[in-house]
Amino acid sequence: MSQHQGKAIFITGASTGIGRATALRLATEGASLFLTDIVKDELENTTEKCRSLGSEATSLEFDVGNEAQVSTAISSMVKQFTKIDAVINVAGIQLWSHSHEHSLADFERTLLVNLVGTFMVCKEAIPHLLKSFGSIVNVSSTTALAGIPYSVAYAASKAGVLALTKSLAVEYGGKGLQVNCVNPGGIKTEMSKMPDIEEPDLKLLLRQSPLGKFSEPESVAGLISYLLTEEAQHINGESIRIDGGALA
Repeated sequence: MSQHQGKAIFITGASTGIGRATALRLATEGASLFLTDIVKDELENTTEKCRSLGSEATSLEFDVGNEAQVSTAISSMVKQFTKIDAVINVAGIQLWSHSHEHSLADFERTLLVNLVGTFMVCKEAIPHLLKSFGSIVNVSSTTALAGIPYSVAYAASKAGVLALTKSLAVEYGGKGLQVNCVNPGGIKTEMSKMPDIEEPDLKLLLRQSPLGKFSEPESVAGLISYLLTEEAQHINGESIRIDGGALA
């Protein structure tokens, strides 16, 4: 299947989890990919795998929380592919702590990577996306919709991503730019592991679990891929849960 043939797509957080699964999915569907992450070895592994699937894929190690590096990454992609058809913001961190013990430094770092980083990538890419009538898909979380214990900064940052998504959709939708976000929950990634904190209340944590088994990152990748298709052209400003019914 080559439904994304000819498209040039920028992905953050492409080393592992949802970012990697999305890159591999889009590679099989004909997209040219510019993959970024701060973890160099795993990023290179993802890039090589995408190339083996027939994609014209390149990668750049960068910190999404660094404005100069974000600007360089977007410029590098445009120089290589001459355009940007879609941006997928997956990069994120989740730090666990009892909220009254959560350091300000950790809180600010989480917001910098998850929210400010997403904003900076969008900001730099939007002028190019307006030319291509492109699409942005941001990865938020079910924690943006319901409280989560021991990860207050993560929840706050993902709620910000949701609001950012809707605001950009309203501002630029009339100019041909789609902006949506997906809200995963109960997905098997490093972030879904039990937090290493003292005396966690398991009942509070289990309320975040989906009905039934946890899903694989590929299920989120499939949803992201669909949001980039012509069939999804009328979807804009949406926040789509993919959580097995946990918040139904």
